[in-house]
Amino acid sequence: MKCKVAVLGGGNGAHTMAADLALRGYSVNMYEDERFIDRLSVLKETLTIRSTGVVSGTAKIDMLTSDIAKAIDGAKYVAVVTPSTAHIQVAEKLKGVIKKDQIILIYPGGFGALEFKKVLGDDCPVILQTNNLPYDTRLNGPASVVCTGKSPVSVAIFPANADRGFLSDIADISPYDRVYTDVLECDLSLVNPSVHSGPCLLNFGAIEQQDLRGKFCMYEHFTFGAARVDLAIDKERKAVGAAFGYEIRALEDFVEPRGELTWQDIYMKMHGEPSLTPIIGPDSIWNRYLTEDCPNGLVPWSELGRLCGVPTPVMDGVISVYTVAHERDWRALGIKAEQMGLAGMTVEEIKEYLQTGKKKA
Repeated sequence: MKCKVAVLGGGNGAHTMAADLALRGYSVNMYEDERFIDRLSVLKETLTIRSTGVVSGTAKIDMLTSDIAKAIDGAKYVAVVTPSTAHIQVAEKLKGVIKKDQIILIYPGGFGALEFKKVLGDDCPVILQTNNLPYDTRLNGPASVVCTGKSPVSVAIFPANADRGFLSDIADISPYDRVYTDVLECDLSLVNPSVHSGPCLLNFGAIEQQDLRGKFCMYEHFTFGAARVDLAIDKERKAVGAAFGYEIRALEDFVEPRGELTWQDIYMKMHGEPSLTPIIGPDSIWNRYLTEDCPNGLVPWSELGRLCGVPTPVMDGVISVYTVAHERDWRALGIKAEQMGLAGMTVEEIKEYLQTGKKKA
């Protein structure tokens, strides 16, 4: 038996990670918030997850609980596999419970390491976060998932100067192909906000009228215009990254163009990838492809642009349209500099903080 991993979350990714790890010999505890754990009644009774596809088998976990202290007790790694909108809530539940010798893993990061550090303060253990979820997966029934793809992720550590000896374990838990300079480079390399924004923005009508037109499949219905919007967003976040000294190539890594990235490359990848085209959704404009990627992706990217003096008009435009469509001020509700613990800091001070986890007095 390999080490114990606590998987925090009860959605598609959490189920699949729990199943994958259990099938490969890890001891797995799962945690779900008390507000939602009743939805997992079958799993709570059987402690069994059935997975088909790339991850295949019937997996037995050790525990499902809404008591986070029990879930993480004895776990070497605490894997947070939730939407990024839940990071603050999870961090607050871990405060006073998590131990310094445990390691937090966040799938995907989405500014999670900076948020966790802001909440946990000096009691914050080392954090590893990824740029993406390692699975293309969906729940297809109670305690049952279908995983259509599994890919290596890229990772970052906070603080960046922490001992990296645990990376040999991470290579087995979820194989990675790159270690970023720091977590902010990872946050600027998130894939979803630069992929979902274009097709969601330009397909509001199709998403809202599914009862009349049939199910909407974002990748199958990916358009030329959506690819152009995604490319423009990518160029803006590249410029923000350059101001911090990063060369952001997240879309290139995902799309794998033969030369300089073009909107045509993006279109061909999104519209022709066998692991993506079967995915159904978003099922409404309140899907996380919009309500997570905007406040927890586009807003902090734009916020970083303001900190370093780089304009982001396309991102700001998408944020503004979503704000009108949802009648919700995403700019105010999104991740701001203060929530990241970066308010009032210069680029140089931020870079030092990312390396050491400490701020100058």
